[in-house]
Amino acid sequence: MFKNIGKSLKKKYESVKSSVKSTVQNVTRKSDKEGNVHMITFLSAILSRLAYFNDNKFLVQYSAIIGPVIQPVILKGINSVSQDKLSDLLDDEKIYGLNGSPQDIFKDYHDTFQGKTHIDFISLNMPQNVNIINNEVNGTPKYLVLGEPTKPDDVKYISLGWSNYGEIFIVADKRMPNTIFLIFRGTYSSKTAAIYSKPSSVIPLTAYKDQNGEPEKFLYGIYKVGIEMIHTIIESMVYLAKDFLGATKPNSVKVFTTGHSLGGAMCTNFAYSWMTIKKVSPYNTSPYNILADNIVCVSLGSPRCMSSSVAKKFCDFVEKGKILYLRITTTGDPIPGVPLKTGYQHPCSENEEMRKVISEACNSQLTMRPVPNVNYTGDLDCQNYKTRPHLPNPLSHTVYLDILFVSAVDIVNFLKGMVSAVEVTRTPTKSTVCRIIMGSSANYKAIFFDVNLSRLKPTNQDAIEEAELNKPPTENPLNELQKEYQQQVALEEQKGVNTSSNNPVALAAGGGGNWGFNPFKSSSSSSKPEQTTEEKYIPQDVRIDGITFNNLIGEMEQITGNLCPMSGKMFTNFGNKIMPQLPVPQKPITEKLNIVTASQSQTVQGGKFRKTKKIMKNKRFKNTRKNKNFKKNKTSRRH
Repeated sequence: MFKNIGKSLKKKYESVKSSVKSTVQNVTRKSDKEGNVHMITFLSAILSRLAYFNDNKFLVQYSAIIGPVIQPVILKGINSVSQDKLSDLLDDEKIYGLNGSPQDIFKDYHDTFQGKTHIDFISLNMPQNVNIINNEVNGTPKYLVLGEPTKPDDVKYISLGWSNYGEIFIVADKRMPNTIFLIFRGTYSSKTAAIYSKPSSVIPLTAYKDQNGEPEKFLYGIYKVGIEMIHTIIESMVYLAKDFLGATKPNSVKVFTTGHSLGGAMCTNFAYSWMTIKKVSPYNTSPYNILADNIVCVSLGSPRCMSSSVAKKFCDFVEKGKILYLRITTTGDPIPGVPLKTGYQHPCSENEEMRKVISEACNSQLTMRPVPNVNYTGDLDCQNYKTRPHLPNPLSHTVYLDILFVSAVDIVNFLKGMVSAVEVTRTPTKSTVCRIIMGSSANYKAIFFDVNLSRLKPTNQDAIEEAELNKPPTENPLNELQKEYQQQVALEEQKGVNTSSNNPVALAAGGGGNWGFNPFKSSSSSSKPEQTTEEKYIPQDVRIDGITFNNLIGEMEQITGNLCPMSGKMFTNFGNKIMPQLPVPQKPITEKLNIVTASQSQTVQGGKFRKTKKIMKNKRFKNTRKNKNFKKNKTSRRH
């Protein structure tokens, strides 16, 4: 016992020592113009912002930016990196030819950090132009290094939106034939915020057991929307890689997944699942094996979404080069700090050496007067370690690498829970409906299907959960959060606990600091039980195989006018083939969760309940054979 206590104290000491060292470094050093940031990070910020557009504007915006702003030489450089050398994507100097030669089109726009040369994208007017094109700010784009316009037949994409979430974009670009983008939209409405902030969603879910029988736990609300349509996602990627990019060789098309906020968490979960999916038949054989085994994952402003044990396994894949992972945060953004660390963890965040590899914590240059804009002359100062504490500011969540996300959602109505629904309409019986849209130039097609028909067994689980998600908050959620924090402080002070270190101002930190108040309510944050014993099972679209997907594509109907319809032609021709339940080929287990009140002296940690030391001590003393024998001997001596 004392040995474990010693280890715990040593770990705490090293953590505090590292934090103090980082704070001193930040106070004394000169800030960097851009710092530890890569072009694929900046590209990910652009793609993540584009995912907030619906199908009426997504391809238009993509074509106006990728090519004219992000020059073809950048696309060529990213495409040239093979799946077995993904780390080369972090060597901007090498893959973009930043050598100062006449062939180096960026020779007047270099930025150097720790001996490495990067493209100075701010001096190139890249974020300025992107924000203007996205109508975040007024102005006329200025191209200091000319790109090339996107040709009509360069890009084709498939978007997936369903009654629980909207939407995912799978993008194939012929200028990058060895790469396919998988982009997850972030939090765009009160309903999608509720996906991971309602008490019914924020429970540790054991999705399956690994090969050693150990449970793999995730934040339920986020994991559910990311895995329930997994087969449709995979078939979409394979279809575009084969039929549009012309891929035929194994491991020839690398998957590049990214997203902001909720989208950042979803792409993180997907990258982890991909490690197992690619080992499962038929996904390890043709035609699926044209998609690379290794994966690129760049998350921006992501909340914690996986248990500590899963986060450690994720980091192991990063160390082995199986996942090229970058986690981007903006200082002051409170979202990366939630849910609190009790049971949840960002990948590699507890590994100081690996954190230097994956972390890019950057300054917010958002200005709000007279209208939202960016101070482009300010230093981004991206660093690869946990920076000094900053005041929590939700608006910091709306700017990443000088790319504005302000117009991605109506902030005022979002906080009031008044954002209109943008998900696909359910059937009259409340069944989930999925919409598939395929777009290229002026050619758009769509098809819908009842998700229950694609599952092994129909279920009404989605409709029940949606009713919970759609419950409007009684007032501004930020006020509710502050009230909850104050109530917790009052309770702790009654017990004589010093709460000064839990102050939200003190705890909110750039690069993933914690909020003192927790917007992700856990079962231990209230004296009232949030839930009783419950089983969680996530049905998947296991009837979507290659043949069925091709039939879906074949029955698509042309759409004009509104390119993002909420209903349309329904596909019903499902076959009898059943694809494996993913990410492992075994039946998922269901887990019963006994949610208890705080007054019962139990705490939730890592999804398991740990009784207090006092209760455990009493129980051990009462139940030990030695104690029973002692009582027996004592009685006999008396006689």
